[in-house]
Amino acid sequence: MKTFLTSALLLCSILLLDSCKKKTPEPTLSAKIQQIVPTTLLNDLKTKGMPINEGLNPPNIEGIFISNPHTLEVPYVGDPNPKGHVFNSLVLRFSNQNSKELSVNIDTKSSSTVASGIGGFISGTGNKFSIFAELSVQNGTATGKQVRIFSGEITSQGIKDFYSTLVFTEKNDPNKIFIEIGAARIIKDGDGLASRTNSFRLGIENDNLLGSDDWVAQK
Repeated sequence: MKTFLTSALLLCSILLLDSCKKKTPEPTLSAKIQQIVPTTLLNDLKTKGMPINEGLNPPNIEGIFISNPHTLEVPYVGDPNPKGHVFNSLVLRFSNQNSKELSVNIDTKSSSTVASGIGGFISGTGNKFSIFAELSVQNGTATGKQVRIFSGEITSQGIKDFYSTLVFTEKNDPNKIFIEIGAARIIKDGDGLASRTNSFRLGIENDNLLGSDDWVAQK
């Protein structure tokens, strides 16, 4: 009887300990995203108000979209532009999305700057998503690389609650055209929707000619 009680107590203890073990949380961002965006940078952007839609089952977001008015929500320290400043419209093209690799091709265009995708990965669940990209950029003779994040909710009309942020990681910029390395701007679509469009170009009707590009330092 004593042996039976001892065995029963031992079994209960094992079951209790097993039930109390913390389960290892499943990753909500792919390893490739974590390589592009260090945890410290990601946490800093979240703290500043950048929405990050995590998850390993993102929606299909292929298409061409335009953010207009492309509005500064959170300036960086020392930013010459205040909150509410309207930048030139931004056109984005997402293509060749791969659900297995959680990857997507990204190209962006504003009035004077074109960025071609050299690596884009997507997270999310339901209709909400975030895209993480490393882009090569050029403005005149100035060149650089930046990490860029786009977030929102895909709809038939476009991207609802569209947000973007950018951080330069390197640049060749003798005239200091681009924002400083490590500085981050958080930008959103001012009317809450980056609308679908059919052409990857900027017509005069879509361009804020008195504005500036969102990665340019000057007003």
